[in-house]
Amino acid sequence: MGFFVLAAVLAGPAVLMGVLAHTENLRTGQLRRVRQLCGGSLFPAVLRALGNSIWSMWLTALALPFAGFASQGASAHTRGHATPPVLYVHGLYHNPAAWFVLRRRLARAGFTAWRTYGYSSFGPSFMEIAAGLAHSIRAAAAESADGTVLLVGHSLGGLIIRAAVAQAGLESCVRGIVTLGTPHQGSTLAGMLAVGRLGRGLKPGGEILRHLAALPPCRARALSLYTPTDAMVLPLSGALLLPGEKAAGWRETCLPALSHVGLLYNKKAAALATAFLQECLRETPRQETAN
Repeated sequence: MGFFVLAAVLAGPAVLMGVLAHTENLRTGQLRRVRQLCGGSLFPAVLRALGNSIWSMWLTALALPFAGFASQGASAHTRGHATPPVLYVHGLYHNPAAWFVLRRRLARAGFTAWRTYGYSSFGPSFMEIAAGLAHSIRAAAAESADGTVLLVGHSLGGLIIRAAVAQAGLESCVRGIVTLGTPHQGSTLAGMLAVGRLGRGLKPGGEILRHLAALPPCRARALSLYTPTDAMVLPLSGALLLPGEKAAGWRETCLPALSHVGLLYNKKAAALATAFLQECLRETPRQETAN
């Protein structure tokens, strides 16, 4: 009985967010585009994303208590490596345990040097969190063989990366960035259900989006990965890059039907992230740009 109760508890939010996503994309006239990105058949894609959401939320709930193990001794993994370290930045209401699958997949591809950046979703402001990440980037770069780092962020983590790099002018020590499910243009879900100042700041026109709009575009090499069935970043346009980032050279790639959290555990997402970061290592670091 307990198993079925827990399953219902986890399935309920997934179903609710799926309904909200469908409604919001319909309201904004983006449902047709969602259908096209899903290969023309929306219903099977939504069902796949729903199933993906349920099991990935289970996995996330089980992993959350192990945040300490996910970051313990991480700084030691940045020394003595020929390749730059990967600095992982988790999303809202999560912690460094978010990376236990993706980090291992990247490590098998040669990215064995790593750090995690953790923050509280309640208390500190977005600007304070971004400033803390900028400090961590400098520290990781100082221990790197070539003075550079790679950055991977999920959801809000991608916006924190954008802000930290652009505000502190760190493009010269960032070899590449990958974001997964990042609400580059905000999410109306934040205005509906988010708890706390940080979460509410993610709504379109919210504090976080206003802060980013006031910054110059992040000009480090970057790839944004998103899924058309993301029920936490709504509507679809919320997951798409801004013109400034596109002009700065950012790329974006749409993945098959997945959930927001499921992006962390998806093999194709890991493969695309790996290929892009390897490409970044084959290119020379960019020079720092003036703000």
